[in-house]
Amino acid sequence: MRNHHIAIQGSVSSFHDLAAKKYFGEEITVLECGSFREVCDKLSHNLVDYGIIAIENKIAGSILLNYQLIDQFELNIIGEIYLPVELGLLTKKGTELKDIKEIISHPMALGQCQDFLSTLENVKVSEFKDTATSAKLVKDQEGNGLAVIAGPAVAKEHALDTIEGNVCDEKQNFTRFYILSKGAIIEDQPDKASITLTTKNQIGSLSEVLGIIKDQGLNLTKIQSVPIPNNLSQYAFHLDIEFNNLERLETALSNLSDKVKSIKTLGLYKGQTIPV
Repeated sequence: MRNHHIAIQGSVSSFHDLAAKKYFGEEITVLECGSFREVCDKLSHNLVDYGIIAIENKIAGSILLNYQLIDQFELNIIGEIYLPVELGLLTKKGTELKDIKEIISHPMALGQCQDFLSTLENVKVSEFKDTATSAKLVKDQEGNGLAVIAGPAVAKEHALDTIEGNVCDEKQNFTRFYILSKGAIIEDQPDKASITLTTKNQIGSLSEVLGIIKDQGLNLTKIQSVPIPNNLSQYAFHLDIEFNNLERLETALSNLSDKVKSIKTLGLYKGQTIPV
């Protein structure tokens, strides 16, 4: 089996790394990227086989920029994966909570732990590019004043102590990731579609879209409005649709094309089960 090269945002032991290995298996080569844009850029220039980017978290919500990047770089969604997320407060060995002056992590991780962070007095909270790189800074620091919000894999990778267990605002937390390719790769029996569209600027346009989806017996699992760059008056809509009959989906897309200003299929793939 080919050793796939996968672009991820972050570094080894980050949630993107875990998601990539859960989806593709352990025998992959990971290309660490400093941003979601870099992931998409590497993929668009054929420097990797696939890319993986987070698209939403149960607590922190959707990452709107990533919808724009998928469209901008003309990438295809070929799969998805849900990854349970547990975040703890990690420190160098021997550190106590009273020693901590600053906590760092990826902004999405910090956003999932607001209840816990609000209980800390006189502790600075700073955003950094990813959990794993943040953990390395904690490991390499002089003294014990710096801590990181990150997962168990990061703690193990960087030999850090978890002095506070799962500190997420919701204990049953998860992040959803999109698997991306440069070319369209469609499963033999896809059951989920991601599309993006812009409606006409008139009353009832979105209602018509929803009616067409309903008439074909399709299940709309998500609708997300996304700002359109350089257009202050209009939004695009990203739709995730479950289906058990491809012809019904195709009919819906055909009918939609007559009712909307623009429409684009971003991917047809096998949907995954949300962890509970």
